Amino acid sequence: MRAGLTWFAAAIFFAVLAGTSAFLRPDAAWSAPMLAGAVAGGIASLLAIGLAMRLRRQAPEVDDSITAILGRIEEHSMLSDQAKRLVYRDRELELLRMLLEQDIASGDFDAAMRMVDELGIQFGRREEAEGLRTRIDASRREEVERRIGEGTRHIARLLAAGDWNAAAGVRHRLERLFPDTPSIAGLSEQILAARLRHAAEIETRMREAHATGRVDEAMTLLRDLDSHLVGRESTRVLDVAQPIVAAHRERCGVRFRDAINAREWNTAVELGERLVEEYPNTRMAEEATELLAGLRNRAGLAPDRS
Repeated sequence: MRAGLTWFAAAIFFAVLAGTSAFLRPDAAWSAPMLAGAVAGGIASLLAIGLAMRLRRQAPEVDDSITAILGRIEEHSMLSDQAKRLVYRDRELELLRMLLEQDIASGDFDAAMRMVDELGIQFGRREEAEGLRTRIDASRREEVERRIGEGTRHIARLLAAGDWNAAAGVRHRLERLFPDTPSIAGLSEQILAARLRHAAEIETRMREAHATGRVDEAMTLLRDLDSHLVGRESTRVLDVAQPIVAAHRERCGVRFRDAINAREWNTAVELGERLVEEYPNTRMAEEATELLAGLRNRAGLAPDRS
């Protein structure tokens, strides 16, 4: 501070000296600028000296405040972790309870149980912890029952729609999530029974259609039945499946030839392509393939011919 005052005093001295020189030589070209600068410098120096003196008077108070703050920081840093925990025990307990309630509300019961353990061990609230464990167990059971109920209802809807793969996927997910739950133990048998029952119904209708000569309907039911049978289950319908396929193939061939004879080129192309797609490895499909190029050409010219 003293060195600063010395500099300000020197600045005032030089300002007075410059002002005197300008006053004594008023006719010089530099007189007016030097005089203005001297006056401005003197005023600035006087203001700076006043501010420095005021800060010097307040310095002890500022120093005392800073010292007190540093003392409190040092005192806090010297506290052990255990002491800090005791100081903030109530706040920490309140925060723990709040987070525990949030986990229960969101269904995160495992995280809630970990906090209950901490409540009983770290804070000694064993009775409160036991009450919370009972509450969490009850909430967990309710949540499990709700989700299993939703899953089984979803499976029932999928079974009604005949989507066995999707139903099995839901069952697998429930088994992974709740492996020790007795209420889902019979879902596999339930899905299997529904699939076999549905397949038996289709088989009955298919045999009836074949017996009464409804070849197209029997073939449609055979394709549908194939999507509901797994592995060697399809062997039980071989006795009727082969005659149905043969009759349907023959009928498609007859329709194809009839369309050609009737000069219905668009229908002939459609039936020929179906033969090739459905019975690719047959003599009939080979013949249809040989004829299709010409039939497509005729179908393109059909609007211009009678």
